[in-house]
Amino acid sequence: MHRLTAFAFLVVAALSTLASPAAADPAIKVTPTQGTALSEKEDKEVRKALLGYLDALKARDFAKAGEMLERESLITATGPLVSAVAADSLSALVVRKKIFGVSTQDSLLKRTNGQLFTSLMGYLLELSPGAGQILENAEIEVLAARKMGDKVHIAYQLTLPTAGEGGMPFTQVTAQQMRKVDGKWRILFRLEGS
Repeated sequence: MHRLTAFAFLVVAALSTLASPAAADPAIKVTPTQGTALSEKEDKEVRKALLGYLDALKARDFAKAGEMLERESLITATGPLVSAVAADSLSALVVRKKIFGVSTQDSLLKRTNGQLFTSLMGYLLELSPGAGQILENAEIEVLAARKMGDKVHIAYQLTLPTAGEGGMPFTQVTAQQMRKVDGKWRILFRLEGS
């Protein structure tokens, strides 16, 4: 299955790499070279939205977290997600039901982001039961945010604790994109490489 860069998937996908974790270092300094700086107001809004998303994930309020995702990007990702797991079009009905709670694309489109994301996270936590505890203790530090066209690109450091005693935390610096939809910043949900 493709690894996703949307934060929720990043957390779960990162858990599978904890066998060789990196030590948690202080946040690195990032010097953006492309795009334009955000206004102070936009910067605060973007940070608040991203940190609000993390807080919702940590509280396992997946419905709230799902509503913070940009709808079009979430819907676009459902097809490749199902295809990555399903062997053929017949099994796609079963897989879609397992991951998103409905078997047909028409039914999927009628569900809210919160409903879709709650089903998706339930599926992921079923695959990796220990992920929930690690997710609750995740930390994020926003390093930089730049505007490029109608999107904001945010670099951040994600730190996940280890599942057991004596291990080192997993730290990764990554980026996320956001876009303003109906006056609110929404996180773009995307498959890696898309």
